[in-house]
Amino acid sequence: MRKIELHKEGKSGLKGRLLKTNAFQHHTGYQINVFPFKTQPGGHVFKADFVSFQGIMGEVIRLSQKKELDKPKDNESYKTALKSTILKNALQKVNTNEKLKLEDILTNIFFEPDNGLFKYDFHVISYMNFITIKAAIKDIPVFISDVFINNNDRFKGLLSNTGSNNILNQLISDCLPVQADKKDGERDKQPFKNMLPAVTKVFQQDFDFLLSNKEYFLENFELFFKYYYFFYFTQLTLKLDGFGKEDYIIKPIYFSMDWENLSESRLSLHKLGWKEISKHYERIFAHANALELINYIYVGGETMGDYEEITSLYNSLEEPEKGVFKSCLEDLLQFYREEVKTLIPPANWAECQETLNTSLDVKKFDQEITRLIYSLWYTVRYQFENGKRKKPYNDYALWMSSFSKENFTKSGGRFGLKLVLSQEVLLFLTKLCVGGEEKIRLKEFWVKLRERGLTFDETSKLEIIKLFERINLIEKKSDSGDAQYIKSSL
Repeated sequence: MRKIELHKEGKSGLKGRLLKTNAFQHHTGYQINVFPFKTQPGGHVFKADFVSFQGIMGEVIRLSQKKELDKPKDNESYKTALKSTILKNALQKVNTNEKLKLEDILTNIFFEPDNGLFKYDFHVISYMNFITIKAAIKDIPVFISDVFINNNDRFKGLLSNTGSNNILNQLISDCLPVQADKKDGERDKQPFKNMLPAVTKVFQQDFDFLLSNKEYFLENFELFFKYYYFFYFTQLTLKLDGFGKEDYIIKPIYFSMDWENLSESRLSLHKLGWKEISKHYERIFAHANALELINYIYVGGETMGDYEEITSLYNSLEEPEKGVFKSCLEDLLQFYREEVKTLIPPANWAECQETLNTSLDVKKFDQEITRLIYSLWYTVRYQFENGKRKKPYNDYALWMSSFSKENFTKSGGRFGLKLVLSQEVLLFLTKLCVGGEEKIRLKEFWVKLRERGLTFDETSKLEIIKLFERINLIEKKSDSGDAQYIKSSL
């Protein structure tokens, strides 16, 4: 019989980690690390970084190279100082009597109007800084590194060749300041767990394809990671709301094109659109804490993982072991309710249990373990939504809702926000779908989009076909759908 126990005592137990000055404090990432988000500040603070994504990817590259920017500065002064250093180094390197003219040429070619360095090669991205200088955002690059990069040698290979046949590019590369070595330090939290291998598998296919055209990859580097960041977390919120009751498969989300006007009847057909997705976002902090808490239960000396892994492990237990596991979970729930004293009357734990029982009757889960997982999550959620921690709960959700709003939504007037793609993003995703082929069937194209987490209603599909016809991206052998092809534009 495997040893099953709730780890309560000691520095790394429930009491040592979550009870501070005789008050319960929620902490995540020590038992299982799921979301790179914080409650302070809320995600809405980083809107500009969510749109640009350059500072985030700059940090991803620095992490892969074990480098860091010298000192945190506001982005404006950082850009100005970097430009000054590069130009000063360049003028010292080049023997010319026309230094002012050279400085003017380099400024016009390599620097944006806001003094930002032009992205002419991959290694230059490591000099891109965050727009909003707050430490909280640095967990996002760590997440991307842990889940998507994962010590990928081919990713590092993008940065290894800093040589260039372009003499001016080489000059600027030679004049970039040396970045400081990142100090080695043990992480106090777990590495971020890849909870959606189905998404990262498609990511790797697209990454490998983009490596075949590095110039195009460089141009769309931030867009690529930005979309997969959205894809991963949107799917994860859907997966978590399933509580491990079944093996998760990707659920495509309805988009429209950003130039379309949607009617109420069309929006009603979008079963998974913005309105539904944003509701799933609202609950992620409850999931982060429920997963953290349940992973204080050890089976055979090991934590259990995500809901699917917990379900699989529980179902593999012998009946006596299941009894011990349930006792541990009951002990955990009792500990939580005794120590969390932030409910605002008339909310109380008796009401929580009553509404939980009603919810369980409605859900009709067919597995006992699903009922147990849901009960823990519901209790955590009830505490946040009916207690003094509602603002942190909402601010945590803003990391996903603000990111999505800034990049993939548009106002639909009185119907509220809708999920949209711009022409630029559509054409980028189209290239990924066609991949290394010369062309693919139109029907296959819609399937490949679904594999990447998005779908369209029939009206939007017609709009997309019209666009492809205008830019000569579609080839018709006849009017039938089977004989229409999407061509590669690479």
